[in-house]
Amino acid sequence: MSTPRERPPAGGAGPALDPRLRSAVDASVGWYEDLCALHGVGSVLAQGLWSTTRPPPPLHSDAVVVEPGVSAELVAQRLDGRAHAGVKDSFATLDLSGSGLRVLFAATWVHRRAAVPVGADRSPWSLVRTGEQLAGWTARHDTTGVLLPGLLQRAHVAVLARRVEGRPVAGAVARLGSGTVDVSNTWAVEGHRLDWAELAGAVAGLFPARPLVGYQRGADLTDALAGGFEAVGDLRVWVR
Repeated sequence: MSTPRERPPAGGAGPALDPRLRSAVDASVGWYEDLCALHGVGSVLAQGLWSTTRPPPPLHSDAVVVEPGVSAELVAQRLDGRAHAGVKDSFATLDLSGSGLRVLFAATWVHRRAAVPVGADRSPWSLVRTGEQLAGWTARHDTTGVLLPGLLQRAHVAVLARRVEGRPVAGAVARLGSGTVDVSNTWAVEGHRLDWAELAGAVAGLFPARPLVGYQRGADLTDALAGGFEAVGDLRVWVR
């Protein structure tokens, strides 16, 4: 994978940020805020860079770029002293190799217009409501100890499972933010592919008339685009 060149901060005359991309990045930060709060981890948002005050929950980044003008130097300063760290470069513009980081993966932000709601009585998707159900869900998604039972007590967060003959074969988390719903933590067992249009209808049944945002890569991205999502921007996750 080639190393991206850092682009200069956009000037005042530069093109405005696509509002679909803006909503996706902001929704991702909202998810980080919720999850870190459950784990007792504080955060700072300054100079366009969100970061944790101590190591974040597993599988999550120490810092998230919120504004296009953030520099690699600022990221390095914020991560100073952390031997292991992750950064979500929300606009795929930074070269962080000078700080000893490498690209873990590249992905694509996606956006979908509000779907037609599908009621729970007509959808194979249902809410995860108990700690026992969540334990089974996270065991399949390798997020045991990351997605905590406290999520189930938050009205704006829905943990969803798709069941076939009573057995969960797929899952997703939907989080209502400021006018959008962030769809994350999607998974499916071997031999089953997510039907993204079906998932969008189930989410709309819970949070109607809101567009959906998130990010995907590989086959999941292909499936999401086939399910009515649009690609609205690139991102990279860096680690050391």
